[in-house]
Amino acid sequence: MSAPPPPAPSAGQLGRNVSRGETVLPAMVVKQSALDHNVSLMARYAAERGFLLAPHGKTTMAPQLFSRQLAAGAWGMTVANPAQAAVAYEAGAQRALVANEVIGAQAARAIVELLSPGGRRLICLVDSPAGAGLLDDNLERAGMTGRLDVLVEMGSPGARAGARHPAEALAVARAVGTSRHLRLVGVEGFEGAVAGDRSQAALEAVGLYLATLRRTAVHLAREGAFPAGEPVLVSAGGSKYFDLVATELGPGADYEGLTTELVARPGCYLVHDHGIYATSSPLARGTEVLMAALEVWAEVLSVPEPGLAIVGMGKRDVSHDLGLPVPLRLVRGQEVTEWSEGHVAKLDDQHGYLVFGATTTGGPHPEVGDLVSFGLSHPCTALDKWRSLLLVDDQWVVREEIATYFH
Repeated sequence: MSAPPPPAPSAGQLGRNVSRGETVLPAMVVKQSALDHNVSLMARYAAERGFLLAPHGKTTMAPQLFSRQLAAGAWGMTVANPAQAAVAYEAGAQRALVANEVIGAQAARAIVELLSPGGRRLICLVDSPAGAGLLDDNLERAGMTGRLDVLVEMGSPGARAGARHPAEALAVARAVGTSRHLRLVGVEGFEGAVAGDRSQAALEAVGLYLATLRRTAVHLAREGAFPAGEPVLVSAGGSKYFDLVATELGPGADYEGLTTELVARPGCYLVHDHGIYATSSPLARGTEVLMAALEVWAEVLSVPEPGLAIVGMGKRDVSHDLGLPVPLRLVRGQEVTEWSEGHVAKLDDQHGYLVFGATTTGGPHPEVGDLVSFGLSHPCTALDKWRSLLLVDDQWVVREEIATYFH
């Protein structure tokens, strides 16, 4: 299974200045300085805390960005399905962690094809004897000759996939142990399904969940569920609680003598945001913090009434599930002004309603033909709207066009 062909390039955007209206708008830009900062910061963070970093590629689905993460020392890439794994391998990854259950016949065929060149490792999740059995049967039909590494996923009541109790995890482990093509190498969980903010109650809930994940690894090891002589892989860590994951599951955690390796999977750190992760990321505060790298630039198309500007940016262009875009700067001619006096009240498919104080003095008001840049919230549902991103320098000149591979 190979990666899809690259998207068609845009019409000669390289070297053009976004802030001067030289590119096609609306446009999603990635600030190179912020991107490089975030890649370096997370690489150091992982190294200092002793965990392996497998960034979740579904955030950007951009192999050019995957390559930057891998070059900075990422252990591998996390993906959501075998099609995304193909993109990760094309970007140079040798390890892909499919953080999902894989059971279908076509997915099994894709796995066999992806592993056929040799030298690659693919790991996926199982959370029930039924799921493990289906995956094993479909790998057999697809011609699998070896074994596929799997992690047993631990969930929590009311959350998404995952065994709900260590006893259920043991049943899954036993099903894997009697399979023809599966090999259990560790445990996995997603703490982001347990809580969503940094309140004390949320942090406590996440801590309890991670402790259960750690105890499950120990319990399964005592039952002989893992291969002898190998560290047990423990994987968790979205973009909100990787600090707790490092503490509860990293090298300093109490595994009662069990040798483990922690694989953490944050994805949004790469581009960060001006919304949900700007408040919830462990690296949103402190002496060294992540920087928001994503912006969408749009034109003011109309000012139909005092205090309302209509911009050429809508639901087709920006995320809106976890917060609306926020204005960052206004450009008139070649004058760039930091501007946050307005707010986006709502979005149509292709239009944004930018509301501002029509009588406010001391600052510019949007006029027809002005450009406005917007910060976003939740990169995962913003980037998937674009087939091409513009990597810009600090003067907003396009230095690279980045293709995405969403499908």
